[in-house]
Amino acid sequence: MGPAEGAQTLPKTFDPAAVESRIYQGWVDRGYFGADPARVKEGGDPYVIVIPPPNVTAVLHMGHGLNNTVQDVLIRWRRMQGRVALWVPGTDHAGIATQNVVERQLVAEGTSRDALGREAFVDRVWDFVGTTGNQILEQLKAIGCSCDWTRTRFTLDEGLSRAVREVFVRLHEADLIYRGEYIINWCPRCLTALSNEEAEGSESDGSLWHLRYPIPQESASSAEAAAAAGAEAVTRLGDGRWALTVSTTRPETMLGDTGVAVHPEDARYGPLVGLDVELPLAGRRIPIVADEYVDAEFGTGMVKVTPAHDPNDFEIAGRAGLTVLNVMTPAAAMNDEAPEAYRGLDRFEARKAVLRDLEDQGLLAGRDDHRHNIPRCYRCDTVVEPRLSEQWFVRMGPMAEKALAASKDGTVTFTPGRWTKVYEQWMENIRDWCISRQLWWGHRIPVWYCDDCGEVMVLREDPTECRACGSGGLTQDPDVLDTWFSSWLWP
Repeated sequence: MGPAEGAQTLPKTFDPAAVESRIYQGWVDRGYFGADPARVKEGGDPYVIVIPPPNVTAVLHMGHGLNNTVQDVLIRWRRMQGRVALWVPGTDHAGIATQNVVERQLVAEGTSRDALGREAFVDRVWDFVGTTGNQILEQLKAIGCSCDWTRTRFTLDEGLSRAVREVFVRLHEADLIYRGEYIINWCPRCLTALSNEEAEGSESDGSLWHLRYPIPQESASSAEAAAAAGAEAVTRLGDGRWALTVSTTRPETMLGDTGVAVHPEDARYGPLVGLDVELPLAGRRIPIVADEYVDAEFGTGMVKVTPAHDPNDFEIAGRAGLTVLNVMTPAAAMNDEAPEAYRGLDRFEARKAVLRDLEDQGLLAGRDDHRHNIPRCYRCDTVVEPRLSEQWFVRMGPMAEKALAASKDGTVTFTPGRWTKVYEQWMENIRDWCISRQLWWGHRIPVWYCDDCGEVMVLREDPTECRACGSGGLTQDPDVLDTWFSSWLWP
């Protein structure tokens, strides 16, 4: 008996693609994913998930699939319970990550962002994200995500851009944003500052080198007294001179040393505090200072101080009045502040040269195997360099106090509860946030400088003239904001 007239023959295997898109579009057309604010005003119980916006660097991967499936389960569950459930979708412009992707495309084409210029490069990135951003949204739809697509946002949308500028200005007016010169994480390849979270550390096998700094002959009696008091780092060289030994994993930075530090209560080194030592290869003397940061029980209890290339050393220099000497270019080559023999050398080539020259002069005391944490740029994997740089910062302390109080009094809770302690530790140990990035793709910092009188203007609207002198010669700050400055305002 054959099939009845008009009957359809079912395929032998189920083809989801043949039906899913039609069913999904029906859900969208009927408004099943929307959330009417009027229901909340009438007493409805709201439940909102703001999607962690995927970066527009590429299409989604399995991790996104898992994460968004969990969100979809939650939002559908609450919707079925009768709550006013809203899932807000969107994508993130992902400053450094997206810029790196497009820069690699340009390199493959035999050109660069500098060859294009800023405006043309930004246009090129917009073309790129116009493709990937749409693909991401279509992928979310393909796996059935029940987002309210009428509320889709992009972190560089006009509305969000206005919000970012407004918040920057408000924080500046409240003295919570400032510009200062501090040690920051720096990527020599991307040529930009990085946050601590963007400088991903990994344990690596390396070396700890021991360097000898000669003590001037006029201080020989003090050196002898320190050695007699048990100062392990003070020894004699082969030619009879006294020297002290310091250790480092980055020998090239010794060219920027401006001091040696000991703990003020370490009696072993008391006779040396206030005296100078000779800095090998550099032809200058540097002082021995006392600072409580130094751990008298660690190693020899004596550390070299390189203020422009180490955050702790920078703090010591500020307290002790030491000179801050930057000996590297933004690309991590030795600059003109370094001795002439090392200028222009890449930092790792300079390391080899410094070690070779110290050994030739009998000033390399040896090396030990040393496993330590090496931070790398989270996008290009280049070893990050601590660098003294003028950047924009958010003063986090006052805001962290309020956030910490909200956790302590139960206003904010975490599930699982064990994360409460982790969160509170973050708030208690928070540091000011470096928010400026030396990139072209992102939210431009809303600060203008007068070319004639030097006035600095932080404004909500683009200016046409200087408010101080009336000059039309204005230059906007070239940096953009850290991606997270806009993401934290999402949506």
